[in-house]
Amino acid sequence: MSFTTHITDVPNDQVAIACDNVTISYGSFEAVKSVFLEVPRGKVTAFIGPSGCGKSTVLRCFNRMNDLIPSFSLKGRIIYEGQDLYEPKVDPVEVRRRIGMVFQRPNPFPKSIYENI
Repeated sequence: MSFTTHITDVPNDQVAIACDNVTISYGSFEAVKSVFLEVPRGKVTAFIGPSGCGKSTVLRCFNRMNDLIPSFSLKGRIIYEGQDLYEPKVDPVEVRRRIGMVFQRPNPFPKSIYENI
């Protein structure tokens, strides 16, 4: 599955988060392939598509929740505030402090209740 943004020529200083040729895999299965996306700052953006098309998979990458899945891998770059979120020096816990997620159903990390809070 691939996403293509319908927002054209968004100036860099107005981009909140961007995906640059992102492919997300679980083992040998490519869940999403070649995602190019610019989410404009201060605008409402919706991901719309059928169940199982990869919307949540991409969203989970924005705050590095997929890191906890052993077979997960990401190719490409996800840029937030000019920083590639998947560079080795980036602390995933700090990313999660800055980029929150709200789910339809509770989705805790596989840790204790205290560690999830």
